[in-house]
Amino acid sequence: MESDGKRGPDLAKRTREGSGGDDLVTALARLFPREKAEKIFKTPTANLANNGSAQHPEKRKAGGHGPTLEDEVVFLLNVDPDDVADDGPHTPAEWWGPFAKCVYRWEMFMGRQAPVPLMRGPRGGLKLAPKFAEWMMGLPDGWVTDVPDLTREEQIGRIGNGVCPQQAHEAFRFLRERLHEELTEGHTEESSSGDS
Repeated sequence: MESDGKRGPDLAKRTREGSGGDDLVTALARLFPREKAEKIFKTPTANLANNGSAQHPEKRKAGGHGPTLEDEVVFLLNVDPDDVADDGPHTPAEWWGPFAKCVYRWEMFMGRQAPVPLMRGPRGGLKLAPKFAEWMMGLPDGWVTDVPDLTREEQIGRIGNGVCPQQAHEAFRFLRERLHEELTEGHTEESSSGDS
């Protein structure tokens, strides 16, 4: 239910009589407890290019909004736009702080290091690098960022409007298996009713 997403988990629900099973939010909280949760980045979004400059995540929260990917990259990482990683499978751990585990896992999956997540804007301020957003979305290097004549904002907008190909592939695989199961079950039921 939509309302489940607007409140936290109800971990005491099981102890109340007649409470039934857990709702989705509570079930997920039991599967992935916060004390064991891994820090992951926000997803790039299309409106990220038009959000204005980054704000500290705590300031954004105080204003009643969640932090953006750009907020996290600019304020929570220990990396400079001019940093360069050594050769190897991973970028330096000190760049990522609490996000290191998720970055390292994605580097292994993608088969390449994460790009430097920051760049300098036209006035010298720090901005989210489109190459990093592209890498986060599981896209081949340059898929969006090497398209001629796209501004940074247009690149971020297209990346944020896009689909993570790995997730799309998994969703289609799941749906294909479900369709196959339903067609097989329907065919079996038709065969059974035709035999009688």
